[in-house]
Amino acid sequence: MTKALLAGAGALALLSSPALATLQIAFTDGTNVVTCADGQACDLSGPANNIIILNETVGAFHIIGTVAASVSGVGDDNLQFSTSLIQNTGSTLGHLAAIVGDTNFLGPVEAVRESASLTFNNAVGSGASTLNFFADPANGQPAGVGLNVPGTELFSTSGVPASDPDSFAGTHTSPFAASGLFSMTETANLALRPGGSITGFNESMQSTPIPEPSTWAMLIAGFAGMGWLGWKRRALAL
Repeated sequence: MTKALLAGAGALALLSSPALATLQIAFTDGTNVVTCADGQACDLSGPANNIIILNETVGAFHIIGTVAASVSGVGDDNLQFSTSLIQNTGSTLGHLAAIVGDTNFLGPVEAVRESASLTFNNAVGSGASTLNFFADPANGQPAGVGLNVPGTELFSTSGVPASDPDSFAGTHTSPFAASGLFSMTETANLALRPGGSITGFNESMQSTPIPEPSTWAMLIAGFAGMGWLGWKRRALAL
């Protein structure tokens, strides 16, 4: 559903054409598209690799307090996406798709840890909302024109509001190999009944680096030392 909504809005994405290799964010309800890239006028944050949008409207959806941030560095690659409030102010059930992503994260990497959480308010009967995580060893550009979702899906978690309020969360570690630069992307397909809202929305990804040869050597030496001590104790006991 997320990919379908984003693909259907591809032509409308021409409303904004963020530069490549830049942290980007986009929202669409299938008809209206709002995009923002790091450093554009829509971004209220001064620091690089950080986007802050205080107030945005996408069709019937009112979005307050959006933050996207990325950090690139071997052993410290992470991508964060959060909003304080997403509310359907319309009169019918609505779907909002969101995507945030960046390129040039630094390999080598062997896994990515994903986490997600949100709380539904007045949302019983809305249907399922799904959060997805992607990574691309080819370093494909997320969002931008066409609202691209490059790479392969690593993890997905979803929830259906059954009470008021209700919430769901998920954490996972996915195997993912990239020897050089790679990209990470987070998407969400959110369903909300009229008057329903989501608070505490958060998605994050963090890479796990491949241990350096020196680290492996220390680990092997440590295990060998422990084995020798165990043998020595058994020998003395005899």
